[in-house]
Amino acid sequence: MKSPDSRRVLLLQGPPTNFFSVLQQAFSDAGIPVMRVKFNAGDALRARDAIPYRGKLDNFAAFLTRLMRREAITDVIYFADRLPYHRIAERVANQLGVTPYAVENGYLRPDWLTLEPGGMGAFSRFPTDRAHIEAIADGAPPLDDVIRYRHSFSTEAYFDVSHTLTRLVATHRYRHYERDRPHHPVREYLSWLPQLARRQWAQSRAPAQVNRVIAQNKPYFLFPMQLQEDYQIRHNSRYTRLAELVDEVFASFARGAPKDATLVVKIHPLDNGLQNWRKTLKKAKRDYGLTGRIRLVAAGPLLDLLENCEGVVLVNSTVGMTALRNLCPTKTMGAAVYDLPGLTDRQPLDAFWQNPTPPDPEFVDVFMRALAQATQLKGSFYNPEGMADGAREIVRRVATGIGSSSWFVYPPPRLSRASELGVEVDPPVGPQKVMLTV
Repeated sequence: MKSPDSRRVLLLQGPPTNFFSVLQQAFSDAGIPVMRVKFNAGDALRARDAIPYRGKLDNFAAFLTRLMRREAITDVIYFADRLPYHRIAERVANQLGVTPYAVENGYLRPDWLTLEPGGMGAFSRFPTDRAHIEAIADGAPPLDDVIRYRHSFSTEAYFDVSHTLTRLVATHRYRHYERDRPHHPVREYLSWLPQLARRQWAQSRAPAQVNRVIAQNKPYFLFPMQLQEDYQIRHNSRYTRLAELVDEVFASFARGAPKDATLVVKIHPLDNGLQNWRKTLKKAKRDYGLTGRIRLVAAGPLLDLLENCEGVVLVNSTVGMTALRNLCPTKTMGAAVYDLPGLTDRQPLDAFWQNPTPPDPEFVDVFMRALAQATQLKGSFYNPEGMADGAREIVRRVATGIGSSSWFVYPPPRLSRASELGVEVDPPVGPQKVMLTV
């Protein structure tokens, strides 16, 4: 394992905030050489001393290989592991013996960030073997659930809009940049205008809606929706459109669920409204004879719903982590880091409705502490104090070479399970690394 003095770090695209600038400064303050690549004018807005990449995506591997070799890079860090440039970066890093790290919003929400070697979900290198997980958890502290780093929706919107509009205005400066999103950003922003009004209305009605569901005193299952553009859907599930998931879940619920059971569909709080879910769900419940058995909520206290439901069906949302911590039976329909025997229900969906199996409480505790120990850290992409604290902890972990430690497994151990679920996975590239003991 390389010593902290020998580390040389490369930063690629970060979240559309100041976080990677703070992280760059934190590496410099620790005496670790660091450089950064910018891919568009939005990156340049907040990236200091960054190397511009204006070439085509097809040429990025060659560019990155030359850069890493010339600068003797030991670690490369990027946000959003399935971004096309970052998928290439992981492959190049593996070939060169460089440790790749994905930085993302935390598996544990809120107030956590993820720092994980390689990727997340199906591409996570976190172990699947229970004994290995127990070894990581040995001596790990209980989860810190104190929320320290709050930020407003307006702060999040400011960073995103300023980054995107700057990129659009100066597209000519990075004309080969490939944006990996299904909708044009202007269309997304315009869709949010009516959503903001609906959001206030939904939040005002939500407590009463949730209370009515619970007060029925009838069994219900929770089906939390995710975002269509989320990489967890697009690259960690077999669904090209979430409407396909709705059809599959509704058809199974009609076949297998107890006749007095209800399915509560919770819309994602950041859904942009481009998909008319009320119309889609109304049609689906008619098609499958579920009129009167489907309840739609657009907001409301998640914990209240989890504490009273029979089980949760989802693709791979972080809601699953909350459900497991509340010992709620959880069925995943896509690749998830927590989809393991003893945690999630592994029986077919039709059977899940009849006999949902709760997680093993002891394994839930062990898994959460091990996951936090190895991949989670307290911090924020938006709150200044959270940026500084998160950046310092990332620097500390990278300096110790955590990504090459015995805590992680290469090739990623969830790839075969993901393939069984219909997920298209990239085959491992490069030599199979010998992981060293932390």
